[in-house]
Amino acid sequence: MNTLSYKTVSANKATVTKNWVLVDAEGQSLGRLSSVVARMLRGKHKVDFTPHVDCGDNVIVINAEKINLTGKKWTSKEYQRYTGYPGGQRSLTATQLFEKDPTRLVENAVKGMLPKNKLGAALFRNMRVFVGGEHSLDAQKPEVININDLVYMETIHKIARVYLKDGSGNITVNKKDVNDYFTTGTLQYKVAQPLMLTENEGKYDLSINVFGGGITGQAEAIRLAISRIMCELDAENRLVLKPEGLLTRDPRMVERKKFGQKKARKKFQFSKR
Repeated sequence: MNTLSYKTVSANKATVTKNWVLVDAEGQSLGRLSSVVARMLRGKHKVDFTPHVDCGDNVIVINAEKINLTGKKWTSKEYQRYTGYPGGQRSLTATQLFEKDPTRLVENAVKGMLPKNKLGAALFRNMRVFVGGEHSLDAQKPEVININDLVYMETIHKIARVYLKDGSGNITVNKKDVNDYFTTGTLQYKVAQPLMLTENEGKYDLSINVFGGGITGQAEAIRLAISRIMCELDAENRLVLKPEGLLTRDPRMVERKKFGQKKARKKFQFSKR
């Protein structure tokens, strides 16, 4: 038996592959955009993701002045800083910060989603934010990423990426036909349910990548991703999908390990001596 087949390979500076990607912030919600950018900087979308290594991509964000904040965040959201002197607390609303420098809105949001250590500082330096549609990094030949075409749906450990284009209704999951990947009628129905309810069967071709979790959880993650894409295509579809519960995300998440403890809740054995 080849014992090397059990070896876990971690990325390092010599083996990691870093690409340049371009993200357009026009019309995007600040939180949604920042979560995608932080994921790319972290490298979690790569198969060789290593938590303690800078294995993410270099991200260029353009049109920072066209970012969108929902609700009353423009006036209620505050950014605090301290001068270092007694009584030196200073605060700005999102509107005031935007008027000073729109790029700082994106930078602050992404920085808050990165690790709070030296690795996080290194990852943050891999991002460039520009006002307007022009940037000074054409020599890097960045790949353009459309966030609307790339939808991340996470439920516990199940992640589905859905690519949609006009077509005849072909659906592939992990490079297999949907009926070959999901062999039961119930799971096949779950995947096709958003298309059936919105009367979009046979109009689009879907290419889906999914991993993690069980086969049923993967089908439900795909269903959620397709449902949200249908709402992006036509806001009226929300009125059909929401009553059926297809836009509800599974809120369960694995609780993180706490510092000084063996697991999330497990305590060390108490000793009298």
